[in-house]
Amino acid sequence: MSTPENRDPRDPGAQLTPEEYAEQQRRAAEAAERRRQWEAQQAAAAAQQQGGYGYPQQQQQPQQQQQLTPEQQAAQHQAAQQQAAQQQAAEQQRRAAEAEMRRQQWEAQQAAEQQAAAQQAAQQAAQQQAAAEQAAAEQAAAQQAAQQQAVAQQQAAAAQHAEEQRQLRARYQEEQRRAEEAEARRRQWEDQQRQQQAAAQQQYAQPPQQPQPQPQQAPPQAAFQGGVPAQGDFSGGAGHVQQQAAPEPVTSTTMTYAPAPEVGSGRPTHRALPDEPEANDDDFAEFEEEFSHAGYGLRGPRRRRHVLPKKSLGSLGVNVGDDGVVIGVDPQGMPAVLDVLRPKPLEVVVVGSMWTAQIIALRTAAVGARIAVESVRPQAWAPMAQAAGGGLQCVAVYEPRQLAAQGASVASPVLVVRDLGAQPGRSQLAPMPWQSTLTVVPFLGPRAPRLLTRADVIGLQSVSPQEAEVIGRVLRLPEQLTQTLPTLSDATMLWIAGGKHQYVMVQPTEPETGLLGGPRRMD
Repeated sequence: MSTPENRDPRDPGAQLTPEEYAEQQRRAAEAAERRRQWEAQQAAAAAQQQGGYGYPQQQQQPQQQQQLTPEQQAAQHQAAQQQAAQQQAAEQQRRAAEAEMRRQQWEAQQAAEQQAAAQQAAQQAAQQQAAAEQAAAEQAAAQQAAQQQAVAQQQAAAAQHAEEQRQLRARYQEEQRRAEEAEARRRQWEDQQRQQQAAAQQQYAQPPQQPQPQPQQAPPQAAFQGGVPAQGDFSGGAGHVQQQAAPEPVTSTTMTYAPAPEVGSGRPTHRALPDEPEANDDDFAEFEEEFSHAGYGLRGPRRRRHVLPKKSLGSLGVNVGDDGVVIGVDPQGMPAVLDVLRPKPLEVVVVGSMWTAQIIALRTAAVGARIAVESVRPQAWAPMAQAAGGGLQCVAVYEPRQLAAQGASVASPVLVVRDLGAQPGRSQLAPMPWQSTLTVVPFLGPRAPRLLTRADVIGLQSVSPQEAEVIGRVLRLPEQLTQTLPTLSDATMLWIAGGKHQYVMVQPTEPETGLLGGPRRMD
């Protein structure tokens, strides 16, 4: 568009605004009026010069007036006026036509510029739409690739889990087979023992035969069969029967026992240790009587059996406790255990410091779990990640929204730690068995009610009175318990799960203190 500085006002094709066009019309009218006055002056001067014969016009005027009648003069004056009016009307028409032409040109130029601007805007809109469509297509492709990757990871995790389950089933079936084989061998051995006992009893039940006279022969030695000496008095109806060697029954196995080894021969002697109290023989009298009659095989070497006396049973004890991660001690001084790794997903929320989350993650890694940390401050987790695992890579630190599927299983459980500030978003990982999530927040944010109500286990360090009021209202805690939250020390926490609460004091070990420092509420 032309500007007043570089525009020629005499150019009829130049673009003018309505104000400039009106100003130009006014100036043109003034110029035409000055031109008309100048022409009138020139006509009057020419008329004076043509007065005739060198006389002044004042002298000829009376003569001309004398020659024209008043009617003629009036008609002449009227004709002159009509001619001047016609000339003025023609001039106005010419000027109006020029103005109309300039207006039409200006409107055409404005329409052309508007059309060009509209076309340029349409081109820009089309380019923006094409760029938006390309960005949307790229985003959709990225999302599809991410979904495919997630599906592939889930499928790989599922395949790994299936393979582990198959191996477990195969191992279980192998153990079952071995147990069945052992049971079959035990039953076979019991059948053989019963057959031997039946054969021995059948042989002893037969009537004795008359002895054949032998010239001065020493009595035969007693033969052992079935654990009972074949000697004694058997009544066959009359007379005394001398000792006879019983015929050997037909069996499939002959069991023999070697004499007891001497002390110091390098073989176990089943003797009591020096610090083991000697048992009284009276304690084994009942045991000896029970297992000394027929049917229990040959008598073996005379050695003391590993049997605990009845009076010593009360001293036996087995420590049985909860299974999980020790997070501190309770008010009674007993270890407080948190079952972090479960066959089903677990949500844990800690309102406190990163130090507490690192203690829990470090101890969870010590029991064999993998730790995946999603944090806005990965440099603060780097020392713990490098020191954990004793050289093994069991702790991995990720930037926000960079955490992928971990493939948790019964053989490789995972603890996901989310350190994303006071307003953590929803996790991108789908809940899986043997995968627990620990979310640590420094203080309560706008999403605190939803975060607390969704959690399975909640750990609280010292909070402000306002935060304590919000926690008590959301979790429906007693008034006395709510009032104690702002007074907790840095090492004391309140754990809430399933409507129950427990105070726990965290006691870091010396290596944990050297790596992470002492207990603290703020990092």
